[in-house]
Amino acid sequence: MSSSSTQLTPSQAQALFDILAHHETYSEIENFKWPDAIDHYGPPFQSEKGTVSTSPLLQTLLSKFALPLPGLRDVSTEFWQTRVRSIVADLAAAELSESYDKGAIGSRKTLATALSAIFEYPARGCFGGYPKRELKQREYDVTKAEDVLQGWDDFQQSLIYGNGIDELMKKGAETDKLEDHTSLVQAAHEYIVINIASFLYYTLVLSPDGQSILRMAENLHRLIPYSVIRQTLRVGNAATMINGMVRLCLAKLSVTAFTNWVGLTKAPDEGMNLMQQIISTTLWWDTTELKKRAERIERQKDAPSKEHLDAINDYLKKPREAHEQTRDQSRNESKSVVTVISENASVSTPLNADQHTLALEYFSLKLSIRDRDMLTKILCRSTPDHLTQAVRDLVTAYDPIIRACHNAVDLSDTVTDAESFITDLIKVAKLPPPFSKKEQQKSVSKPKAPSVEDFVKLIKRHIPSSHKFLHQIAKNGPEMTGWFKEYAHHAVKQFRAPLETSDIVEGAGSMTQTLSSLILDLPQEDRKAILDAADAHASYLARLSSSSVDRLRATMSSTQTKLGPGIYLARWQDLLDSTLIAPSNAKGPVRKGADKQVREAAKMDVDGKERGVGAEGLVKVVEKSTPRPPESEAVWERLRDGFRKALRERVEMG
Repeated sequence: MSSSSTQLTPSQAQALFDILAHHETYSEIENFKWPDAIDHYGPPFQSEKGTVSTSPLLQTLLSKFALPLPGLRDVSTEFWQTRVRSIVADLAAAELSESYDKGAIGSRKTLATALSAIFEYPARGCFGGYPKRELKQREYDVTKAEDVLQGWDDFQQSLIYGNGIDELMKKGAETDKLEDHTSLVQAAHEYIVINIASFLYYTLVLSPDGQSILRMAENLHRLIPYSVIRQTLRVGNAATMINGMVRLCLAKLSVTAFTNWVGLTKAPDEGMNLMQQIISTTLWWDTTELKKRAERIERQKDAPSKEHLDAINDYLKKPREAHEQTRDQSRNESKSVVTVISENASVSTPLNADQHTLALEYFSLKLSIRDRDMLTKILCRSTPDHLTQAVRDLVTAYDPIIRACHNAVDLSDTVTDAESFITDLIKVAKLPPPFSKKEQQKSVSKPKAPSVEDFVKLIKRHIPSSHKFLHQIAKNGPEMTGWFKEYAHHAVKQFRAPLETSDIVEGAGSMTQTLSSLILDLPQEDRKAILDAADAHASYLARLSSSSVDRLRATMSSTQTKLGPGIYLARWQDLLDSTLIAPSNAKGPVRKGADKQVREAAKMDVDGKERGVGAEGLVKVVEKSTPRPPESEAVWERLRDGFRKALRERVEMG
């Protein structure tokens, strides 16, 4: 598209749509750190259907894919408008810590960026449509990367525009053997397995907070009473089994709960059920380690003065507005957060370099402790207990599905299979401890870190259990299979292009004309700059796709790959790398997530020990495997308002 033409080229439209959807998705997710975000979301959290949503992409995904789900479509309005809405609002009001303050990428940032990198794909499919093309019958070799890639694309075509769903479910009812399916299904299955393995590897091994997430998952895994759950699931009567599971997981364990139950009192229930006990215990283990480290800092001879530590503790009690002002001052004046805190508290003695380092660590520890205390309060000790009631609502809505599953499958065996997979996943994902100098001097062979192929082998070892489960459901639960078949047909329809002509499905699909209109509304100078940025981004997307294909080939050839396929992984890493982080010195530049010090800080777990891939190792893995994205912030700033308006109009039109 030249500055005087009226239509974007397909590559420009695709690039602009990618840029805008990428920024919009993350912006909507990030917006949920503010308490009023849920109040402007729209249905199902508000009853007014005419509500203009401030999160059109996320609201579309929820309404088109989550709300029609069998079971979930039958929950009461109180589930969304009271239970979930209150929990989300409470979490936002708790003002959990920012990565900027902590000096490292935290679990919340890791989760938010991961969701954003994944959600933007179905969002683009919903608004732009999936290109339709003629599907030719052929055989696929699952040992060849090219066939696996082509098979995955053809499989999507068959699901969205063909009869792939009906054929898949019909064959699934006949057999639990993958080799009995067509080579198309086998190729798509191979693609899915490799990409799941790639995602798990990146999440648990490469991502900044991966090993901490793994440790928390291991703690949760240890606390779940699998043997009792299996025993309860073996009960023959479905109603008795469901009641037993509800009592096991949700029954309150306190004197107050008992006296309320027998009618002696009507006091607020301060007890916790098993689910909440597991959550609170896991968080308490972390809090204990964090408090020990904070107390050690307080006792050190070269520790910051009591005035400085008191200033930090007082700052944590201040309202959100004060915290925002402190961050703004830190960014504008290029000062660390603890320096700004001390100055605003009028602490007379400045921190020396060593004290400043300890003050930063102390501040980060206190933020982490507060986070866990707030999560425990909201999820486990709140009155009314919205979490427990939300789970009860779900059990009620899913009662027909649970009964059908109980009749079709041995659920106790399913729990055993799940427990076995999680146990093996934790073993595979654990990184070896740092190599000590003594071990280096003794020339001890260093333990190998896991690779993507290790995760592929893990999934292939356990996935027959999933095949068996799905086969039994399809064979023995025809009514439930019908419910989910109906839902699957509904879901894939959301990706169909509104018209079956090539000019609609090229570029950004049905959004192409909208994007062209946004460009034409700009001054000619701005238009040229944005089109140049679109061309640069189109080139980046081409290189990114090529690098992902290369990584797929490497994974399939078992070369101990250190980064698996998946374009979204690079987009995820880009969001993490661009995260603003406070200066590490009393006076210094604001850093970003890609900074070496920030990556090193992410290796520290709650006990102060190093876990995770070293900064240099992670930088080399990612930078060698993926191209760096061109600057796109200017495009987002210039087209953001028009793009959001267009999305809202599309949502209102249905």
